[in-house]
Amino acid sequence: HFTFFVLPQQFRHLITMVNVTRSNYLTELSHFLHHLPTASFISIDEEMTGISLRNPDGSWSRPNKFDLPNERYQKSLKGVPEKYSILQVGVALFHRNPHYRPDGGSDGGGSNGAEGDVVVRGARGQAQGDVDEDDADAREHSFLHREGMLNTDELEDLTEREEEGEAPQQSGGSREKTNGGAAAAATVTTDGESNTTSEEESKPADDTHPSSEYISRTYNFYLFPGTDRDQPRHSNNNNSHPYLQREVTLDPSAIKFLIENKMDFDKVFREGISFTTCERGEFLKGMYFEKYFSEKDESSNNIGDAEGSKTSGSRPKVKLTRPEDIAFVARTMANLREWIDSDAVDGDDENGSENDVGEDGGVNGGNENNGNGAHGDNSTVDAVDGGQVCEGTSLVLPPCNAFLRRCLYETIEAEYPGLILERADNHPNGGAARNQIRVIRLSPAEKESRQTRIRLDEWHKLLQDTLGFTSVFRAISDACNGKSFTKERIEEFLEGRVRDPSVPDDAENGGIMTGRQIPIVIHNGLMDLMFLMTHCHHPVLPDEFEDTKKVIRKYFPCIYDTKILSSEYSDAVIQGGSSALGELYTVVCNDELNLDVPFKPPPIANQGADGATEQAHEAAWDAYMTGCVFSALCRRVIASKYRRVNGNVSLDSFLHNSRDDILRYSLGLNKIYMHMSLYTIDLESTSGPIGLHDPLTNGLSVETTFLVSGFNCSVSTRDILQSLMNVSRNEEELLQHLKYEIIWLNDTSLLVGTKVEEEVALESLANKNIIASHVRNKLHAGLGSVKILNLIEYFEDLKSRKELPVKPVSSGFAGSIFSGVKRALGLGEKRSSEEGGIEGQRRKRMRVG
Repeated sequence: HFTFFVLPQQFRHLITMVNVTRSNYLTELSHFLHHLPTASFISIDEEMTGISLRNPDGSWSRPNKFDLPNERYQKSLKGVPEKYSILQVGVALFHRNPHYRPDGGSDGGGSNGAEGDVVVRGARGQAQGDVDEDDADAREHSFLHREGMLNTDELEDLTEREEEGEAPQQSGGSREKTNGGAAAAATVTTDGESNTTSEEESKPADDTHPSSEYISRTYNFYLFPGTDRDQPRHSNNNNSHPYLQREVTLDPSAIKFLIENKMDFDKVFREGISFTTCERGEFLKGMYFEKYFSEKDESSNNIGDAEGSKTSGSRPKVKLTRPEDIAFVARTMANLREWIDSDAVDGDDENGSENDVGEDGGVNGGNENNGNGAHGDNSTVDAVDGGQVCEGTSLVLPPCNAFLRRCLYETIEAEYPGLILERADNHPNGGAARNQIRVIRLSPAEKESRQTRIRLDEWHKLLQDTLGFTSVFRAISDACNGKSFTKERIEEFLEGRVRDPSVPDDAENGGIMTGRQIPIVIHNGLMDLMFLMTHCHHPVLPDEFEDTKKVIRKYFPCIYDTKILSSEYSDAVIQGGSSALGELYTVVCNDELNLDVPFKPPPIANQGADGATEQAHEAAWDAYMTGCVFSALCRRVIASKYRRVNGNVSLDSFLHNSRDDILRYSLGLNKIYMHMSLYTIDLESTSGPIGLHDPLTNGLSVETTFLVSGFNCSVSTRDILQSLMNVSRNEEELLQHLKYEIIWLNDTSLLVGTKVEEEVALESLANKNIIASHVRNKLHAGLGSVKILNLIEYFEDLKSRKELPVKPVSSGFAGSIFSGVKRALGLGEKRSSEEGGIEGQRRKRMRVG
């Protein structure tokens, strides 16, 4: 997160991110949901208010690379997302480009992509069984079309737009929508036809479009916690789902870093989108659907009326005793009856009208102010598009205190149950609060229209002010879990008629998902995932790391980490360079370094007029770079491993039609990088000794990783490697290709990790014995009498000496090993300068591959 990156000049004109705030959330949510189901993969990145915890004394300390994952989690990871907050979430959807032609030839859809044992249809490929993989244009929108997202005319219209390569929308422009409400893939200018982009600006994008395998749609969500005022009425008093307002804690160093990288904090604090946990979100949606879609008392007409609702239930009715109060209510009711009786004369104005009852009891008709401050208004706000519509006729009662207003509510509801009552100051043009009641008389059609408007307004308020980003999070999770989406279902969700945009699990098929799993892509994103869990699952993470991994996999069962992909699964060119996101992006976009597998950054179809451009450490841009790096690295892996078997295999076909074991072996499916650790986090591994669910990093193994101790402190890394690499041609071929990783523990102890080429099976006991014999012989020959144990042998030695804890907590087999190593070698304690001397320390690298 702390490597600054400058976008190469040739790509700067292409990238403009869409900032999503409260003001445009509903519009962008619709656009996002309509394009989510057809994405090939989704990349995510975040910016937070802090990413590390200080020591109790206020100082910083570097992570201990020898910590077990659970130890690291409990000491320095768990508390970070519980304390700090997300400011930005960048989400980039990557869609297959139907015009992509690899090497300028035929489409790379990969008709051979489902042949042989390398790429076969499994659970991920079931939803694409009806797709003609030889037809590239049909494949682009096949899922969309088949699930009812687009009709034939809309599909042709969308295809024509992509063929025309419409330019990014200019300042003041608006995104064009399809007839069914789905946002179009391209953008247009304000006049809907003309394109003011100059030829020089548009030409590079047009040149890139056919040679880019994907098209991206990128969103930059600004987040800020909601407040008590944003919560629906009565929801804060619920004991089972209380509202817990999240505090925002700022770490000075993190904030300074974000300011230096042009974070717009004004936009965060003023327009940030709220969020809540999924459980509370379901509770609030349940309240909404119970209110509007369950059986209600037909006599209750005060929909959305805060004060009128207080009169319902078993509360005793108001009894007036003061003569002036009785006279006021009688006079007001008499004029109400007069207004009702004059319906034919004054009340049935075609355009609607509002009358006012003066303090003297007279009815003031028309739309003009009177001396009592009352005024007429013949319109209400359409909650859908901000326009104004007319709703029947209305009468504003004279001002009175709360006691009399309650009495009027009860009296009018009992005598005229068909009338609508609301506070006069609730009206959009009602002016200041006047302690008055508005009585509205509607026809059946007007009443139905009003109820629909109020319901939709409350649903949009719930989405925008309370659920916020949680709806996006839930939709991404459903897509990653393989749930189906249809156009009709998405529209029903946006209109508040169903709880979720995804189709419920098919009970007839035993709950099997009928869609396809869309993978999530991150870069060094373990902390990003845990932040999402504290914001959208529960503010407090589980105590044990294994439980947190289960929660993450529940929401996102298909994850790729480009940090792992670049460091453990890529070729020598990638592994030999930096694995920082900016540097990786530069490398994969460099044509000179990628002659065999050229890569062109995908164009962004939903470019915004006010979005950020070429800005590293902005969540949307980093998410876009993450997706580009993932696409490019996967292309290199596929080209090196499978092209000779399956010809031109497209990444889309490989991701969605391959078995999980192939994806884990080739791309590191569900393996996540842990910073400064010996471990690679594996979300789905349950094999191996107890506690060893997370394997050692970089392919190391406990059987072929050796603890070496007892040598002179003057020994350097070069001495160790020279001893190990002194291999003659007469020795085993396995040893000719052996690779080493040296990890210093202190001046007289180190770990030697051994790795072999991918084609060699380390599971073979014979190969493990050959490697162990080689390491021992070479180190004894080069270093003299030293103690050499592999980690399993060291564990047995500690166990025999009873130096292991009686019941290690969440450590298991591997935990016992490294806990014992740390205790025996004094790791974590400060060493005196006499141990090896300063000059000796300078000659060593703590970790050398």
